[in-house]
Amino acid sequence: MINRFDDLKNNIYNVGLSNANLNKLQLCEKIKQYIPKFVIKIDDFNKDPDQRNYIVSNEKLEQTGWRSYYSLDDGIKELIKGYNIIKNINTNFTNL
Repeated sequence: MINRFDDLKNNIYNVGLSNANLNKLQLCEKIKQYIPKFVIKIDDFNKDPDQRNYIVSNEKLEQTGWRSYYSLDDGIKELIKGYNIIKNINTNFTNL
C-alpha cells in the first residue's frame, strides 16, 4: 500500500481476510480447534456490550492486489504463544 500511495490515497478499505471473515461464534469455534478446553458460553439473559457480529467485505482491498502474509490460524497460534509467555511470567512472580 505504501508503494502505491498515490494510486490508493483518499480511499477507505476494510483490512481483513475474506477467508477469515467470521462472526464471533465462528471465531470461538475456530479457537476451540486449538484449545479443546476452551469454553464457549452463550448467555440468553445478558446482552453483549459489543454488538459487532457481522461479516464485512474485503473485496475493495483485494482488488488492489493486497494479500496478507498471515492467516487466521497463524494469528490464533501467535496469540496462544503470547498468552503462554505471559502466563509463565505471572506464575514465576507468584512463586517468589
